[in-house]
Amino acid sequence: MNKIEEIDLNVTNRCNIGCSHCLFSAGPERGDDLPLNLIKKVLSDGRRLGAKEVHITGGEPLVRKDVLEILKITHTLGYFVRLQTNLWAFQQEMIPQFKKYTREILTSIDGLEKSHDSIRRKDSFRRTISWIKKLLQKDFRIVVITAVQKKNCNDIMKLVNLLVKIGINAHFLFSVTPLGRAKKSDVVAPGKWEQLIFNLQEKYKSIPTKTDIVCELHHLRADAKINFIEPDCRLDTKNHVIILPNGEVFPCSLFTSTDKSLGNVKRKSLFEIWTNSPVWDFYAVKNDDPECKNCKLWGLCKGGCRGYSYLFAGSMKKKDPRCEKNRYPVCPSWKLNIKNLSLACATWKVMKR
Repeated sequence: MNKIEEIDLNVTNRCNIGCSHCLFSAGPERGDDLPLNLIKKVLSDGRRLGAKEVHITGGEPLVRKDVLEILKITHTLGYFVRLQTNLWAFQQEMIPQFKKYTREILTSIDGLEKSHDSIRRKDSFRRTISWIKKLLQKDFRIVVITAVQKKNCNDIMKLVNLLVKIGINAHFLFSVTPLGRAKKSDVVAPGKWEQLIFNLQEKYKSIPTKTDIVCELHHLRADAKINFIEPDCRLDTKNHVIILPNGEVFPCSLFTSTDKSLGNVKRKSLFEIWTNSPVWDFYAVKNDDPECKNCKLWGLCKGGCRGYSYLFAGSMKKKDPRCEKNRYPVCPSWKLNIKNLSLACATWKVMKR
């Protein structure tokens, strides 16, 4: 049985922001929360399956009045807990309470002030930056996530510089995927994304910083010199689980908008779903496109990302539609630390702790 390493626990799909690129189309009135008693059961099963890390996310977890109890349960079960929050509803009195159960907070900055506020909410840039500084002073680890898209792409070099100066622990940049509220027209062209990563490498490769700068990859060149820590697809490693507020379970975020749930924790235990779901047979399907198998990059590419093939080409047997000459498409979950060129699916595997 493959051991789970990490659980993405989406405790709500309610949100007080409503980002224009949100994968889950979260908003003020967006369905039921995952019940507290079920959260405890799911997390207990997760430990039985080997999980050590939990990412408490949503929606916006802080809209739940019992978010502190969720953190307490997770911490008591022995997990390393990461909380993802937009910090809009954060209050000073929460700091000592939250510090008992988590030291790592993930939040989002999507460009400089004008871009960020247009993507998220008016005044949210100023408030988020203010809370980042306060939480760093209280010894929280702060990881900032940036959804790079056409409307903020030109801000990124200045934004990274600002966050490095503030002294955050890590900055994770990803290129938006056209799912949820994100549109195809929002997506940054592969060449521009590659150039952005190159520019960041050139600027920061010899500058000592506290901040890990981690970029999601979409393509690799055949001659890329990368330290592959964990290059395998999560559909094969089965080491990552995503649980949605409605109870549906998925092994990869790209499939969360499909009907390919492994099962629902409201009807079956996570342990039973993970070890016995018949839907694993669907996820075992691999590329058999003749065009791919005759390609000189087949040994590296294997047809690209099966999620992209399924969503945008209609079948996991077909080639990834992002395929380009002389560079091959890779899993969008792969993250590259631009300083040491280490690569893994899990962001925490390429960051200092």
